[in-house]
Amino acid sequence: MKYVSEKDFQEYVKTHPDRCFVTYKQDVFDMTNFLEDHPGGDKFIQDQNGKDITQLFHGPEPHSHSKSAFRMMGQYKIGELTYYDSSTDAGSNSSDTYPKIDDNYIYYNGFKMDRNQGLIPQTLGLNKQQYLEFVHQPLHLDNVMLFKWKFFEFFTRNKWWYIPLVWVPISFAVLAFGIVTNFGSEDTNRFDKYIYVESPSFNVLGPLLGFLWGMFMWTFIEYMLHRYLFHMSETLLNFKAFRYIHFMVHGIHHIIPMDPDRLVFPPPLAAVLAIGIYPMFVAGYGGNFARVSFAGGLFMYILYDYFHWWLHHGKGGLNYFKELKRYHNLHHYFDEDAGYGITSKLWDYVFFTVIKEDKKKAE
Repeated sequence: MKYVSEKDFQEYVKTHPDRCFVTYKQDVFDMTNFLEDHPGGDKFIQDQNGKDITQLFHGPEPHSHSKSAFRMMGQYKIGELTYYDSSTDAGSNSSDTYPKIDDNYIYYNGFKMDRNQGLIPQTLGLNKQQYLEFVHQPLHLDNVMLFKWKFFEFFTRNKWWYIPLVWVPISFAVLAFGIVTNFGSEDTNRFDKYIYVESPSFNVLGPLLGFLWGMFMWTFIEYMLHRYLFHMSETLLNFKAFRYIHFMVHGIHHIIPMDPDRLVFPPPLAAVLAIGIYPMFVAGYGGNFARVSFAGGLFMYILYDYFHWWLHHGKGGLNYFKELKRYHNLHHYFDEDAGYGITSKLWDYVFFTVIKEDKKKAE
């Protein structure tokens, strides 16, 4: 669609009051379907309806946008301003970059992905370079099919409320197990006398503090899983099997970070991780303390998964949470090799992986 004058474009905006249009250089975009998924909130785009966002897009406030934002915006292009003078523009436009999307395919530089087939089987046909290009370019798509077979596809979609429904009862069952069970002298901890309910020294603060310690330990586990499993070494990605695992557990999230049904960990996969982590608590702590702290870790995991969903789709909240939301979006759209903390930045500071915004802007 061509607009021959500013008046022509503004008339079009007025005759479509239920839509939201912006311009970037000479290109016109209908951002209506992206409003709810915009990382900065829908109101920010709505306030720009009918306006040019070129300077805003590159300005420091509220932040400079990344190349990923260009790529995502490109799919909403609906027309051009024929009266725009592009002779002074530097660099390429958002519509000149990969990937390009139509109803059937996602086109990359040298390969394409079929939207009518499951993406997971198709990843097996990608080499390492193609796979990295695939997972490091976020997209906004209304529907992404991982498996063509509906039975398998069903298990790839999870509402945020599945997590407390499944794991809250398990967390409190483990907590009760840790309080009422005598694990004997071979499986004990110095704090068990304050936790075991039949101990003469039992104190309600014992299980409470053990539970809170487990919650704190989850923040460390969360960081390590995100950094070393979800973002596994590129050396491992030389192997097709590891690329497949990476895509299943986290790669898909970086491709479609705003998909509301793929923001929490599927309970079957979470169960595999829990079964692997539980023996570590038992070996590391032992006795009642191990079980009570593990219950706290499970409970914090529930909060973590909900919080991760909120970071992508939540609104409002305290400034602390707003800052974490902004920080997590930087991880997705600016620097996927830093900013691994979800519920806090603590371990990013400890291990020197805090996102350096000034460095990214300089690049």
